[in-house]
Amino acid sequence: METHLGSRLVKTLDLSLGGVLYGGRMLDFVAEHAAIHAMKCTGEPHMVGYRFGEIVLSRPVRAGEIIDFSGGESRFGRSSVTFELTGRVGNEVAVRAECTFVAVDEHGCKKLLERVEK
Repeated sequence: METHLGSRLVKTLDLSLGGVLYGGRMLDFVAEHAAIHAMKCTGEPHMVGYRFGEIVLSRPVRAGEIIDFSGGESRFGRSSVTFELTGRVGNEVAVRAECTFVAVDEHGCKKLLERVEK
């Protein structure tokens, strides 16, 4: 089951010289929505990105289009959570990535997770 995380309106300032969404900007969108999903599904306010698996940009995105982000089912480790993040424009997948985040304490050290049931 996927969880809707939010949407982004692509603006002219997000575009590359080729007139489509700049890849680095898309990665920024992915990282932000992935962090939100990690925090929501664990209940932990302090999550850091550990690994972003293969990131596939499968559709060009243009100014004025809206990207809807969703997070897939979470798989929990002792201190981490892994899930697939998908960004769609309408019914078409624009980006897909597997993301892993780790819970840390106030000193930045790994800490054990208590799984949050939805």
